Amino acid sequence: MANIHPLHALRYTAAAGDIAELATLPYDVIPAALEADYKSRSPYNFAHLILPQGDYAGAAAKLASWKQEGIVARDPEEAFFVYEQTFPAPGSGEILMRRGFVGLGDTEDYGTNVFRHEWTMSGPKEDRFRLLQATQVQFDSIFMLFPDPSGTVEAKLAEVCATEPDLAYADHERTQHKLWRVADAAWVSSMQALMSDRPLLIADGHHRYETALRMGQPRTLMTFVSLDSPGLRCFATHRIVHSVPDFQPEAFLAKLPNVGEGVDPLVSPAGAIRFGVVMESGEFHCDVPAAEGALNVAVLQDSILSPLLGITPEVVTAGTNLRYKRTREEALAEVKEGRAQITFLLEDLPIDGMARVSFGGQVLPQKSTYFYPKMGSGLVMLELQP
Repeated sequence: MANIHPLHALRYTAAAGDIAELATLPYDVIPAALEADYKSRSPYNFAHLILPQGDYAGAAAKLASWKQEGIVARDPEEAFFVYEQTFPAPGSGEILMRRGFVGLGDTEDYGTNVFRHEWTMSGPKEDRFRLLQATQVQFDSIFMLFPDPSGTVEAKLAEVCATEPDLAYADHERTQHKLWRVADAAWVSSMQALMSDRPLLIADGHHRYETALRMGQPRTLMTFVSLDSPGLRCFATHRIVHSVPDFQPEAFLAKLPNVGEGVDPLVSPAGAIRFGVVMESGEFHCDVPAAEGALNVAVLQDSILSPLLGITPEVVTAGTNLRYKRTREEALAEVKEGRAQITFLLEDLPIDGMARVSFGGQVLPQKSTYFYPKMGSGLVMLELQP
């Protein structure tokens, strides 16, 4: 099912300097202050390419200059890249490890071999399309999940990770990144055979994948990670409601089922999904009746956002009344500091539940998941027309 291929990667050369001063987080999780920090580190920092602030032609010219200077160069030999991240889990601090490998996958419509788990928004897709169109380089891979219950793929990755990496650095979030280039033909063929009967599920990169579809790319840069990886973690993305006309907090609260004081413990009881509900008037929780296996993001959309607040999927796509925060602290501050009418706190989404419904064809609302840590950007690139 998964047709995967090695690639002639475009990568930084030694002339660019220390990779720790060049690599970044993905473009969509870089706030303004971090962007400024990245760009100050080196004139060759990856943020200069992936965050051009609308100057797509300028990004293309910069990339062309870097090629001419020998700052980035195309590998002469095809290869896969084994990728390992070691990181402290948010909250607990437990040290975890996640492994995967980077290669190419066939670009194809959803529903047969490639599956999505959430809807996209038009703005980010247009931005990435214009950058890809101008530069003809896919700067970031699509984070793909695949089933590996027997651990056969994970075992092959572990063998490579027992050797000295080709690249290693630590980022500001204390994630250790390591990369191995594997060009051995037998290893490449065996990995292709192992992956041939596995479906793929997008974890991160829906906007970029749909941009690749729009561009008509025959193959797309992907990082493949096992759904059964012990280091795979997915955290909640809290919902922030704002700018709803004629919003009445007391009337809204009266419409919610099974309301109680306080947001903790934020643990769903049997037969229901629990949401923390924070407004200027106080902190509450509500337990919305739901079938076994129902996912909180879908229940919130179908039972509260659409019917009680008029925030339909179309409104969500337009981005007029809903935004998102990754941490509880950020989400609570939205109401406390007067920028929001309601903050909905959600439990972490179970990965197995998300995969089950997604492989079955259900598509969840935008920003349903937050996989952590994010992949490093600037390690492996794909030229569309070398």
